[in-house]
Order: sequence, then C-alpha cells, then structure tokens
Amino acid sequence: MTSGLSGDDYTICTRTDATRDDEATGRWVAADESGWDGEQLYGRADRYLSIGSVALDDEYAHSIVEQLRQDTGIRQPPELKFSQFAGKAGRIDALADLLSSGGALAGRVRIYLVDKHYFITSKTIDLLIEERASKRGVNLYADDLARRLAWTLFDEGPRALGVPGFEHLISTVVNFASRRNADGSQISVDELFEEFDRAWVRSYRRRVTDILMELRKTRAEAEDHLDSYSSDRFPEMEPLIPSVAHLAGIWAEEIGGMSMLVDEQRALTDTVLDAARRMASLDRTLIGTTWRVRRKPWDKAVRSIVRGSSRDHPSIQLADLIAGAGRAVARRHAGSSSVAGDRLYPLIVPLITKESMVPHDEPARFAEVSEQ
Repeated sequence: MTSGLSGDDYTICTRTDATRDDEATGRWVAADESGWDGEQLYGRADRYLSIGSVALDDEYAHSIVEQLRQDTGIRQPPELKFSQFAGKAGRIDALADLLSSGGALAGRVRIYLVDKHYFITSKTIDLLIEERASKRGVNLYADDLARRLAWTLFDEGPRALGVPGFEHLISTVVNFASRRNADGSQISVDELFEEFDRAWVRSYRRRVTDILMELRKTRAEAEDHLDSYSSDRFPEMEPLIPSVAHLAGIWAEEIGGMSMLVDEQRALTDTVLDAARRMASLDRTLIGTTWRVRRKPWDKAVRSIVRGSSRDHPSIQLADLIAGAGRAVARRHAGSSSVAGDRLYPLIVPLITKESMVPHDEPARFAEVSEQ
C-alpha cells in the first residue's frame, strides 16, 4: 500500500510496513483523532478534539481487529471506523469489553482531549500577553499564572461580555492569528484592537476587564505575530500539532522509549513530525521563574513519530475507535447524549490524560453532564 499524501513534504516520515516492538523503536503507540477541523476552532459541529492512542504494535492489533469483526459482524469495509459502532448498542458493548478490566486494550489506552474554545483563550494569552511579559522579564508560567488567566477568560468571558460578545471576541482572535491571515488581509491589527477596545468597554466583570486591559497593551506583539508569519512557521491556531507532541511525551514518561504512528493528515508534514518528536523528547522543568530544558535519556525518549494509513495499520483503526469514543464522552459532558457516550463514559473518563487541554483540573469532571 502507499500513502494517500504526495509531495515533498510527505516523503520521509511515512510508514507502510507493519509496526513491531523492538529494541530500536521501543514500544509502538498508534494515535488517531476525531473532531479535528484544523484552525477552524470556532463555529463547528462541536468544540472538542479527541486524540485516541493505543500502546500496541500492528501484529497484536491485527488479532484484536479480527476478533472485533467477528464479534460485531462487520465484514466490510476493510477498515474499522468508530462511525460503524456509533448508535449500535451491541457493537458499543463489544468495544466496552475491550476496554474493561481483563479486556485486550486494558491498560493500553490514553485519550488527549482539547476544548477548542479553551485552546483559543490559552493561545490568546500565550501569543500576546505572555510575549509582552517575557520581554519585560516576567514569566507568566511561574505559579501557573498563564493558565489561570486563560481559565478566567474562558470561564467568565461569556458572562462579562454576554455570549454573543464573547463569541465575537474569540472568533476575531482565531481569524487574526490563523495562518490564512498571515498577510493581515482578513483581520488587521487595527481591527483586532478595535475588538479588544469594544470588549473592554462592554465587560462588567473585573477580572475579565483586567485581562482585556492587558490585551490592549499588546499591539507590538500582534504586529510581530504577523511580521514573523513565514511559510515555514507552524500554524499557531492548529491544536493537533502540539497535542501529538504532548501525547507522545506522556506515553514516553509512562512506558519508556517508544515510537508513535499517527494517522496521516496533510497538516502532519515531515517537518512537523520531526519537530513534534524533538519537542516530545525534551524534559522541561520550571525552577523558580526559569525553565531548565534537557534532553530525555534514551530509555525515556520518543524515538520516532511517523504517519501511516489505517488501510495499512490495524493499530490506527483501534486508535480511531478510541478517539471516537473519547469525543462521544466529551459531547455527553457538554449535554449531547448518545448511545456511545452514555455506555462508555465510565470506562473512557479514567483514560483521559490529566494533561489534556481542557478547563478542568480533574478529568473525572467529564463524567458529569454540563448544565450549560
């Protein structure tokens, strides 16, 4: 089989051969996503991106997939997809059996969730307020201040500005910071700051007003953002790229030296995957207000991150099922019930990583159904 992607950006990090755990690669982890819309973070069907991952190679995955086909009666098409399970109680039960204690996937699954709206508020702080603070010698990551600012804007913003006002604010930020606006033709710096000014005047919650005041001081950082947007710069509002790197690092800490196989996506170029591997192989420790960055030892390193097609890799098919289940549970949390979400949430919630990009300190909150 061959990759569905062609071009110079997809020549090095593509793998068609079956994965197999060995000394050189370490253990293999396969990953796939559900709910990814690139930089389209706002106004989509739902606001969650789910990345499912399974720690197994293709040889072991093949036997699981074949047994799952037999148990569910799925003969065609040649690839298993979560869409074939959603809404079908018997098939969801078969997936639940895999995840249950003693099941073939027990202890092998991790899910990384991204709340796209929280991702936007986090990037707003990182790209503008944190950049300005850094120039002045202030580390917003000390004492978790950057995260607390992002949480405040996310949590109190709709009440401070009204839901329509908050939605207009975050959609303006997305349109400004996205790669498609690299030349400022869609949202100029002036237009961005007009929106900040309007929101600041409108806000009637002190903590949000204070954040908006800080944003109004970041014109130089906004101009720098546009000026530095070269063709080889990674898209700032793309959550999949940092999430893959973060998830790989999480697995390496847990199981030791490993390699990751991700489902092929056009955003995951050779350059991106190599950068993700390097990012995942760094150990960053905050000492006081200073980051200490060291390379992880070989026995804890992410040794490679490559892409592949689910047609070639049964492990990716299993990751697709996990990603879809994670998204169904996240949707249930947001108030959208489904057969999959209602049946699987007791099994899925414990598998959500605490490092996920979500506005909860504890993943266990995803077992609840939001009143919003």
